[in-house]
Amino acid sequence: MSLSDLANLVEIVGIFAILFGIIIGVLQIRQNRIQRRDLAILECAHLFEDEQFTEAFRLLSELPNGMTQAKFSELDEKYESAAIRAAMKFETIGILVHRGVVPLSAMEELVSGAALAIWRILKPWIEELRVKRSYPTYWEWYQWLVERLEERQSKERAPAFTAYADWKEPKV
Repeated sequence: MSLSDLANLVEIVGIFAILFGIIIGVLQIRQNRIQRRDLAILECAHLFEDEQFTEAFRLLSELPNGMTQAKFSELDEKYESAAIRAAMKFETIGILVHRGVVPLSAMEELVSGAALAIWRILKPWIEELRVKRSYPTYWEWYQWLVERLEERQSKERAPAFTAYADWKEPKV
């Protein structure tokens, strides 16, 4: 084998090494995105596990749909505090979904029932606050999130216990 043949062989090996490096890099970037997404979903799940949110959700779920400021003023102030706490959580989720940090599909599975139920209770109150405070963007991302979730529910999504009734644990 001549020096020229050896140089050509080294060049071919170098090209394959570069291609291999690019492929590994792309795979690592993809894996990193999946890990970041999964961590973001996990952090969102933690948002709803705290005691204060659980209590806020419990209080609000006792109320009828269509609460107004007048109806809230008849109640203990803890109900309005609960409304603010819940709306802030869903506002945060709405922003994270919009920016692509958390996939809408994951939030649909995680919080859609709660988000929609609380929205039905709080919608008139939120709309009144927007007018009263001349602040049309008040809880805007919560409303945006609800509208996206409603669009997805209009496709008649089956509950998890039905949709995944024959689920099997993945083999790792």
